[in-house]
Amino acid sequence: MSAAAHIRARSLIVPQALRLVFGRPGYRILAALSFVVLLAFYLMLLPASETGGAFGPVALPFLTMRDVILAIVMSGLLALTLPLGVYGWRMGSGGGVVGSASGSIVALIGPLLCCSPILPIAIATIGASLPAVGAAATPLQGFIATHELAFYTAAIVLMAWGLQGNAKRVLYCDCGPAE
Repeated sequence: MSAAAHIRARSLIVPQALRLVFGRPGYRILAALSFVVLLAFYLMLLPASETGGAFGPVALPFLTMRDVILAIVMSGLLALTLPLGVYGWRMGSGGGVVGSASGSIVALIGPLLCCSPILPIAIATIGASLPAVGAAATPLQGFIATHELAFYTAAIVLMAWGLQGNAKRVLYCDCGPAE
């Protein structure tokens, strides 16, 4: 197989898997509901760096166009990955849901550490027992905030990789159809 044919075949994996999975209405509904919930979550999470770590509806007035675009892309990727993972798991391909969940968790780490009080709380908990460690949160949060776009880009790449992996599992497992 030539390199061009190989690239073309790889680029068709996700669309073929989506056609197969979304041929069933339940998976379309799962994707739509996932997208709405994840979009709301990301729209409230991403501007948290401008709100001093506040998460929730209070962050919505601080949304930027970049935040909205990132929220749509991340929500879309995860909303497509979730039904593929569930379908693969139901077909017995093994690891589909685990892979989706792992990808989702990894993709959330950057935004959560940068833009929420999780990091200060974790370090404050450690700092309560070791007073010298408590001051470590500020430089680490500063680093994360400075490289925020790189974290988001890495999260998107990981989400796309998870989507590709779940699509492969859907197309290449040796199982009967999921009902």
